[in-house]
Amino acid sequence: MLLLVALALLACLCLWIVVPPPNAAAIIATVFAIEISPYLLVLNAVLLFGAFRSRARVKWAAVAVATANIVLCALPLGALIASGARPVWPEAAVNNGSVIEMDIPVTLGHDRTAIRAYLPAAGANHPIVFAIYGGAWRNGTPVNDAWLNRGLAADGDAVFALDYRHAPAYRFPDALDDVKSEITLIVAHAAQYRADARRMAVLGHSSGGQLAELCAFAPHAQFRALISYSGAIDLLKGYEIVPKPDPIDVRGVIGAYMGSTPAQAPQDYREASPIDHVRPGLPPTLLIYGTRDHVVDFDFATTFRDALRRDGNDVTFVTLPWTEHGFEDVPFGLHAPIALRAVKDFLNKAL
Repeated sequence: MLLLVALALLACLCLWIVVPPPNAAAIIATVFAIEISPYLLVLNAVLLFGAFRSRARVKWAAVAVATANIVLCALPLGALIASGARPVWPEAAVNNGSVIEMDIPVTLGHDRTAIRAYLPAAGANHPIVFAIYGGAWRNGTPVNDAWLNRGLAADGDAVFALDYRHAPAYRFPDALDDVKSEITLIVAHAAQYRADARRMAVLGHSSGGQLAELCAFAPHAQFRALISYSGAIDLLKGYEIVPKPDPIDVRGVIGAYMGSTPAQAPQDYREASPIDHVRPGLPPTLLIYGTRDHVVDFDFATTFRDALRRDGNDVTFVTLPWTEHGFEDVPFGLHAPIALRAVKDFLNKAL
């Protein structure tokens, strides 16, 4: 009986692999279930073996639930293999002394905060990676994505995780002005951090991806590379065409960030939409998007990729099948290690 109860509880988690998330809490469950699905697959297989050996009256019920769980858990891995991608073993995000972490105090408007720096402990003239966290422009801190930033620093990059003021108290372009001012500060003091301002990349997640894209596409920007994890692309269409289901209220999120509707300020929406800044001569770009994203529609990503390529820009497009928005928040999961390997390979080539 206990085995059946355990399998039923696992089924409640496994179901989120296929059920579209209706709200913000559900999207967390969905991301977690999809990303740990290989572990759940193994666990259910072990319990299935135990069910076959059981003599309990509920033996066949346990076998049926375990089998259903295994089928659900196999879907993301099967989709990944069918796409031709190769699963990657997660890398440990442990600081073994090869990375120095420090806070660099900054003032944004009237707010005191800090840039979180991850610096290689040895050597000099390290390429710079500016990292911008996500959180719908209203949440998050520079300590987000520490596993990724640590991993890049251990690979030899000087990583500066930037901060910015949040909506709805601050509206576009305040957050963009914040990250640009922090970039200017670090560039001016690059030698102090043993960093090379001639080799710079900017990386962003979700809302931070939108900020990273706008920084990289700005006139006279000196970036050699742009990386976008599920970055927002077209705020006008994002406002008009919301996902179904819409777990975070995309229209409300965009409206709070912009402080207006597209009808009230169409030019502001164009200024805030990276796709409206596409032109020839942009830096090499790595786009990482999941096909089941319920925040940034995957079709926006393919349109963005095609627009960049039409203007002759170098684009690497990593498609992660059966992947939800924010997958990288589970660094030991199915998809984050694949994305991390793509980022490292891309930066090694670009910088």
